[in-house]
Amino acid sequence: MHTRYVSQQWKELPSNGSALRWRLVDALSRTQEVIARITPERLRRLLPLVPALLLVGSLVVGLLALAMRSLHDYDSFLAVQGGWSLAQYTAVLTDPQFHTVVARTLLMAVILPVAAVAIGVPFAMTMTRCPRRWMRLALLIGLFVPLLTGDITRTYGLLAFLGPNGPVEWVTSHVGLGGLHILGSPRAIGIGIVQTLLPAAVVVLLPAVLRIDPELGSAAMTLGASPRIVFWRITLPQLRTGIVAALATTFALTMAAFADPAILGRGLQSFVSNFLQDRYLAVGNPPQGAAIGIILLVIVSVGTALLLTLGRPRRRGRK
Repeated sequence: MHTRYVSQQWKELPSNGSALRWRLVDALSRTQEVIARITPERLRRLLPLVPALLLVGSLVVGLLALAMRSLHDYDSFLAVQGGWSLAQYTAVLTDPQFHTVVARTLLMAVILPVAAVAIGVPFAMTMTRCPRRWMRLALLIGLFVPLLTGDITRTYGLLAFLGPNGPVEWVTSHVGLGGLHILGSPRAIGIGIVQTLLPAAVVVLLPAVLRIDPELGSAAMTLGASPRIVFWRITLPQLRTGIVAALATTFALTMAAFADPAILGRGLQSFVSNFLQDRYLAVGNPPQGAAIGIILLVIVSVGTALLLTLGRPRRRGRK
């Protein structure tokens, strides 16, 4: 019926253009058949991956351009790029301020992922074991609210929550603790970053949590094991792969943190990303900012590889 309707519509078109339109449709059909005939099946399977490959390719090209820019001298006063040189890397690696920023960022990137995963494991287990669908949905929505609001909106919300005349200060003043002034400190930055890391940690942990065999825990408890022993000896080893992957993911996210150190830290506790922006825009030295970006990429890549390598299950040799 649909084919007859389309044919009727084509017949009702003016005669001077209908023949040309039909030839165009026939040509497109033949072209499609020829392409399908000459294109290998493996290549046709790869065609849906083209958009993703283009996005990844653009990232790779951008990083290569960044690396090329970092290998030049630069006159910040005249805004003139010089010849090839490692001067930007030398200046960054010998800067005491950069050493302080890297040490602070690495310390937070070690502590905060552990805190996020420690919170995420019971959260993921509770969410998967909730008997009611609406409870699981409520937990899922609450988990992703920080991501749905956007990084800047979320961080300014925390600023109002932790800042002067905020709810935290009101509670602490009424219980006799006085004003809790934590803005501009690592504690405020840590709270903000963990809030961001928790959704990522739970999402990475969920597949491992869903693969937990409940019969192993039930069997251990039948033999007299306490819930604490079941968790540490039975449940946690089954989550090892997910925990390592979550730690690697949250480590990379912490190293790249920008909004929380800038807003909750009030510029007093800069991370590497903030230091990069300062050199790129405030100082006006794009090649040095590019060098800091490449150094950050190397640190994140090496740290992630070490976490994945150390957390990989070791195969015991056969005797």
